[in-house]
Amino acid sequence: MNDETKKRLTILLEELLTTANSESRQEEINAEVSKLSPDPFWSDYIFWSNDYLNDNENEDENEDENKKVSLNYDKFFKKIAEYPNSSEYKTKTLIIKLVEQLIARDFSNTSEVDIVNEINELSPDINWMNYVFADKSCINGDGSLDKEKFLNKIFNESWNENFR
Repeated sequence: MNDETKKRLTILLEELLTTANSESRQEEINAEVSKLSPDPFWSDYIFWSNDYLNDNENEDENEDENKKVSLNYDKFFKKIAEYPNSSEYKTKTLIIKLVEQLIARDFSNTSEVDIVNEINELSPDINWMNYVFADKSCINGDGSLDKEKFLNKIFNESWNENFR
């Protein structure tokens, strides 16, 4: 993650955490942070954990409503930068690579049957082949794989922007 991305993420997260925004503005911020973050679980680290917040030991305990959330950006950026090394990311990347080999009919390194068998082992959805070859719901107009849509379908998710 480069410095410009970190800078933009910092600005957006500061606004999200310290400003009373409209719901539509919060959604805009969330969408942009999701596109910039390599980790789709970034919001969990902020809103469902205290692990990435700075300690506010000097604040008066009676001023709870006046406390502002302070994110430890170094720790947070380190955490979200680790996602591409996760087994989840690697599995999804491999599935995409294998499906793209099938679409391109590239069997130079392995057989079609071996590719299908490997995808069957990795995919949580047995209908993956239908999305690509039967109803083609995950195929773009140019015949390429819509990676985000495909991963969202087979993993029953809606946040695979990092695979565009």
